[in-house]
Amino acid sequence: MLSVFAFGFSTNEHPIYVSIAEVDYFTEKREIQVALKIFTDDLEKAIRKEGKKVNLDTPEEIKTADIYIKNYLKDKFNIKVNEKENLSINYVGKEYIDDATWMYFSYKTPKRVKTITIKNSVITELYPSQKNLTHLKKDRIIIDSKHFTKKRSTATFTLK
Repeated sequence: MLSVFAFGFSTNEHPIYVSIAEVDYFTEKREIQVALKIFTDDLEKAIRKEGKKVNLDTPEEIKTADIYIKNYLKDKFNIKVNEKENLSINYVGKEYIDDATWMYFSYKTPKRVKTITIKNSVITELYPSQKNLTHLKKDRIIIDSKHFTKKRSTATFTLK
């Protein structure tokens, strides 16, 4: 039994496909800030599927990796407020912690925000079992949490 267990972790694959997004709407700043955590190997595969090899978290990481990450996020993680068109992403950067990549980005909002619609379909093009846990906060207080999947990648949150 021990040899099977050890063998299961000897590859680069991991048995769980999940991301975590912390989405925080700051009313005074009129800004939505996002911290998104994805397994680095999954992010690498997703960008490679689009034809770019970025070598994340290695000495060979290409200098334009952040551009490819931003483009990937623009396609897979979108925010609308008040049922209007998608907001423009401001990609801030990334950091590597253990086997995960944390990406940080923000969106400017209008003065009055009644609803926030989030599309979170990161990595679902690679793994049908991918789960994207998303926490929505308003001024650092959790309002709601949702699980996004390939079949259900969008949800609307009503603010009070």
